[in-house]
Amino acid sequence: MADTDKPTDEQLSGPVVDRRTTMSLLGAAGLGAIAGCTGGGGDGDSDSTTADSGDGGDTTTESGDASPPTGGRLKAGWFTGSIDELDPAFISVGQFFQLAGNVFSGLTKLGPNLEIVGDLAEDWEVSDDGKTFTFQLRDDVTFHNGVEFTADDVKYTIDRTISEEAPAASKLSSLLPIEEGGVEVGGDYEVTLRWEEANATSLVYLTRGPGRAATIVNQEAIEEMGSDEYSVTPVGTGPFQVTSHDVGSSVTLDAYDDYFETDEDGNSLPYLDGIDVQPIPEPSSIVNALRSGDIHFANMVPLQNLSQLESDDAANVDRAPGINWYGLAMNQDREPFGSRQVRRGMAKIINNERFVETAYFGNALPDTGPINKGTGWVWRDDKPSDQDFALEEGMSLLEDAGAADASFSILTAESSLRQAQAMRQQLNERGLDVDIEQVTSSTYWTRYEEGDYDVTISGSVIDPDPEQSLWNFYRLPDEGGVWNWVNYQSQEAHDLLADQRAETDRDARRDLLQELEDLLIADVPHAYLVHQDDIAGVRQEVGGFEHLSGLRNFHQVYLDE
Repeated sequence: MADTDKPTDEQLSGPVVDRRTTMSLLGAAGLGAIAGCTGGGGDGDSDSTTADSGDGGDTTTESGDASPPTGGRLKAGWFTGSIDELDPAFISVGQFFQLAGNVFSGLTKLGPNLEIVGDLAEDWEVSDDGKTFTFQLRDDVTFHNGVEFTADDVKYTIDRTISEEAPAASKLSSLLPIEEGGVEVGGDYEVTLRWEEANATSLVYLTRGPGRAATIVNQEAIEEMGSDEYSVTPVGTGPFQVTSHDVGSSVTLDAYDDYFETDEDGNSLPYLDGIDVQPIPEPSSIVNALRSGDIHFANMVPLQNLSQLESDDAANVDRAPGINWYGLAMNQDREPFGSRQVRRGMAKIINNERFVETAYFGNALPDTGPINKGTGWVWRDDKPSDQDFALEEGMSLLEDAGAADASFSILTAESSLRQAQAMRQQLNERGLDVDIEQVTSSTYWTRYEEGDYDVTISGSVIDPDPEQSLWNFYRLPDEGGVWNWVNYQSQEAHDLLADQRAETDRDARRDLLQELEDLLIADVPHAYLVHQDDIAGVRQEVGGFEHLSGLRNFHQVYLDE
């Protein structure tokens, strides 16, 4: 954001940052597309269910009740084979945090009117021209194990995230070192964060979602359980507690009776008694379960089954704009993908428009770069042509590199099998020898992270900031590139990421990000493919669901059966 538009310390201070200022921060953080993502259950266009307040909601139902019904258990299907990680700092899979966001709290959060409001912080003051944030914390919060929440938990969480080099640590990289006053505890219920430079967007990054830079964890539980157990049955301060987790089979969340938040009328939240989550990786199974009422909610709708819900009276589609990117990740440690010429040839023989129709049934935007259209201030239609579809040119590049008949496999899990099949079809038509290696979702993420694959289709799905959807992927692997699983080694990209983070003028930052995107398009660490819509499935008896893109928050959801 330009200096003339920079929010003042007073505008950034709590207990509420108004919608106008929040939208400015979201824009600066690349999250402006979230503005179009709120809505109730059903198809997102119905006015029969509304929820609208900064701290819980003044909710009405079709029956005209002043308050929503309470009780009951939401049966939710998760379109994955297993939910392997719920420790927020270490989550690298968007679907996992969609669930973890209901177990944990942040210092701040986004209200349904898209204003930044307190979560564990009830007020805060910004000083030193945006470089110092002093938070006054709630004094009525306990973790799910009964331990009282204090400022020490904030310091512990941030220190753990940074010291263990968790994926979320990149959002805290401009924080002063903790031992130099980056995090200072000023009593049980006061904590001060100090940044090396003005960092207004930190309020967004400190949210329960979409930020996740300081989602508060419980030290006592971690030390008692150990990290492995905490990763699947964590203890937080959120509206729901994990009471059981059979990895690959089910996750049971029960309402936390001592959750601190209430709705506008003083009613306790959450409204539900609990959520029973079942991983369902098979596309037709999750849609059939939603249509039959076996589940009330599907966190994602397989696109090949979308038309079934669009014509269903009881189960509907809830859409939000996609603020993500997907591409063909080519492992540069596997031949022939160490060659940029080969990677560029691969990109140019893929018809992205055809891929969208075949793999996504048209429910995605084809693109040849990673910056999505939701970040309108940096998006451009006229991206460089290095990855544009040009079959003859692409085949010539492959032939000159001796890779026109290369043999390799596409690693995939069941949830992305259709995309892999659509990709294989195109590549085999070009004379390549491509097969598909389908594994369980748990095995998929382990092998992808360990570099045990040739190519796969993946990308950024819940970090839509132009920086945050690139930083972890394209920083040098040993210097912040915690998701750089293609082993892309570019000092220039590494430095451009640092330069744009330090830039406070939005126009100058836009230029740096576009220069970075130009470099990525030319170097082809991924053959960029699409930006996918965010689509959930919701039955008519579910009310109060507010769809922020990439998030699945259930604290105000109720069942009207």
